[in-house]
Amino acid sequence: MDRLETFFLKRYIKHPKRNLFRFSFVFMVIGIILSVGILSAGLNLFQGYETNLKSLLLDSFPHVSIQSAYGELISQAELIRIKNKLAQKSEILSLTGSIESSLMVQTQDKVRAVNLRAYDFSEDFPYARYISKGSYDLQPKELIVGHYLAEELGLKIGDELILSYPRLDRITPLGIQNNQSTFTIAAIYRSGYYESDNSLVISTISDAKSLLMISDGYSKVELRLSDPDKASQYSREYIYLLGSEYIAIPWDLYAQSLLRLVTMEKWLIFIVFSFLVLIAGINVISAMSTIIIDKTREIAVLKTLGAGGHSIKRIFSWHVGLVALLAVIGGQILGLLLSWFVEIQSFYRLKGEVYFIDTLTADITWVNLAVVFAVSNLLIFACINIPLKQIENMQIIDIIRQRN
Repeated sequence: MDRLETFFLKRYIKHPKRNLFRFSFVFMVIGIILSVGILSAGLNLFQGYETNLKSLLLDSFPHVSIQSAYGELISQAELIRIKNKLAQKSEILSLTGSIESSLMVQTQDKVRAVNLRAYDFSEDFPYARYISKGSYDLQPKELIVGHYLAEELGLKIGDELILSYPRLDRITPLGIQNNQSTFTIAAIYRSGYYESDNSLVISTISDAKSLLMISDGYSKVELRLSDPDKASQYSREYIYLLGSEYIAIPWDLYAQSLLRLVTMEKWLIFIVFSFLVLIAGINVISAMSTIIIDKTREIAVLKTLGAGGHSIKRIFSWHVGLVALLAVIGGQILGLLLSWFVEIQSFYRLKGEVYFIDTLTADITWVNLAVVFAVSNLLIFACINIPLKQIENMQIIDIIRQRN
């Protein structure tokens, strides 16, 4: 920045009222603040959705599932052998056997399919923090049901529920025989992940074996890790230790495509919202053109004194660019406030059946803030430079004739 540019910039900073209170200039600033605020809030909220979805997926499902490669049940002896072989793995936080099956639930007037999970509650229950009502210390013939499932069936703690297991191996002329049992609701499960909350029932291992007519065994062994992002790497190590008769399925095998889709949608939304900043750039072009027209006489004087077109363009660029830079920062502050408001408000919630989760949270990261700041300034300064090109074409004699 040369002396001429420094002189005019200092003068502008000390006496900015002539430009700041122009209608076009105020409109430009408001447009930048609003567009950058919406862009910033949209990215923060979508980042929060992505983070929250991944967190709920990790909390609602085992990080690694070990199953028989032949589709058979894992016996109690095999479970003990798996525990002994993996006992030295420091990354494993918990290891527990479970039984899973699809069943039918029945109340007085409703019947629907559910997913049964059964655990040994003498050990640590891996999903204990998601029990919103009641106790997870289940007694025989007691169940934990998902929050939305309980709402749909009109159930509350203490109510009775019939579980039915269709016996496909016993088909008679009268139809399929069912193995039924009546259970009492002991607790409500609410993780925030809709698919689990809408279809999950949890029982003890002994009740599940009785209902499913299993003498001994588990459907799979569930592992929870200290670093779930390395689940695929650890899975290969566990298979090497346990042998080819087992398979290890990491959590991201099924969730990876969903998370990639969410990430793609996040940046697609960012690109779409960036056009709001570009639209605000039209106001920048208008305000810049108005200022240049108003300052035509000063431009002529500067050119007469020997100032080059490049220096004059830099003076105007500094004048408007400084305000635009502050407007972008103000827009990001507005975006933070909008993100905070959306997170604390209670009159709108996501539809779990559409978005998988029912809570809307914001996740503010330095990377996203830097991306919004860089892209916004790039678009706005590109718009600032468009009307500056007419300064190069201004001739002193033409300016004097226009004024006369």
